[in-house]
Amino acid sequence: MAAALDFTYRYAFPSGVVANETGGPQLSLATCDADLAKPYFFDGKLRKPRQTGEMLYVLSDVVRTHFFLPRPVILDPVLTSNEKLLRLEGFSGCCGVYARVDLPEGIFQGNCHGRGTTNVDFNIDMRNALLRLRDDEQVEFAVGADEVVLSRGNQRTVEKKVQLPLRWIKGFSEVQAYLPQLEVAMEVPAPDALRFLRSLPRSSVPKLPTFAISAARSIRPSQREVTGAVPIHGTHRIKVLEPLLLRARSLRVWVDRASGASGWEVRFEEGSFFLLISPELYRGFSGEGQALSALANPPGADAIAKVRASLKWQSELNAGALADQLGLQRTDVVGALAVLGSRGLAGFDSESGNYFHRELPFDLDKVEEMQPRLGNARKLIETGKIALLSPASDDAPAIYEVAGTGTTHRVRLEEQGAACTCPWFSKYQGQRGPCKHILAASIMASDEEGEPKA
Repeated sequence: MAAALDFTYRYAFPSGVVANETGGPQLSLATCDADLAKPYFFDGKLRKPRQTGEMLYVLSDVVRTHFFLPRPVILDPVLTSNEKLLRLEGFSGCCGVYARVDLPEGIFQGNCHGRGTTNVDFNIDMRNALLRLRDDEQVEFAVGADEVVLSRGNQRTVEKKVQLPLRWIKGFSEVQAYLPQLEVAMEVPAPDALRFLRSLPRSSVPKLPTFAISAARSIRPSQREVTGAVPIHGTHRIKVLEPLLLRARSLRVWVDRASGASGWEVRFEEGSFFLLISPELYRGFSGEGQALSALANPPGADAIAKVRASLKWQSELNAGALADQLGLQRTDVVGALAVLGSRGLAGFDSESGNYFHRELPFDLDKVEEMQPRLGNARKLIETGKIALLSPASDDAPAIYEVAGTGTTHRVRLEEQGAACTCPWFSKYQGQRGPCKHILAASIMASDEEGEPKA
């Protein structure tokens, strides 16, 4: 069985659509945080109830789905509140799909009462109610223990004991390494995007990837890769977006050319729904290891501490502005944010190119202990199984020798990337993060010269 952490969710009341004092519908989301408190973040009226309801329903769909093997549903989305927007994030059960809903202040008529991150209860009744929301209704929105709900006697404690998989926590850590690498591949009007999604094969286990191709300001599928095409492994993973395109403005497609991961952003007049899918159907973000380099070669502890102390639930964290404010180099701030992102303390918004502050409602103090490759790399150094064979020069990279089981591996640290002779690197070519040998060499290079080398 996969490793897991026991975690107890306590909700003040079940999420749902309830009657308010005037008899109208009120969308009320019950929340839970790591301290089992019942935060009260926001209450107000929805300007576009139907659009918001559909976005939250699709997010719930993603969180409840395991895209290649059926498994029990055990997780609820994570919500972050600040003065500018509400963000809801979640992973599919297989951790191969990351979804995020951004609800800016213009969607609401109301005020933010607090800033923080918490879990949100999406039960079956709540999901059904979301689909019944209509724009001609006056729908109030509340996050936390809303006083209307309390005054109507709806407050009660609902506990559900679950095992929280480590892969879900690691998924949040790993996805922050992919998002900064994304670039816009195309953007098409919503009607064209809807036709494209409806034309995709429904098979959940395709033998070959399907490619999304930009064609005359539209988009079409192809089984042949051409320049600029975006690969899709498991087309059913993006077909979940179909219901959102009926009221959307456009679909923006992002891609990381190096890995093959892609982002699918449904854009509305106000608000957006972002979906990131892993490079292959059977690859969950939790097992990728892309965050390992940031964890192995962090900036100085002082820089990380300064950046950590400056986090105040900002919706955007501009590295340059933060560097000026803290008296640090921009590269150190970027490195510190990457480390904090790997610890669940920051997310990344590809559109703005900035991080945002949020703290996952779980204890992430031992994140590095959940990375066996990093632990094994440090063990190689501690036991003296790695040595510098030849230092770097103007025309040659640094080369390290690492003692393995019955063999010796060689690591080359070059400007354009590291390479190793081990079977792991030969198989994945760095696509799933560095091997333990490269990590060990990188740590040694950083210790010897005072700066990260990989």
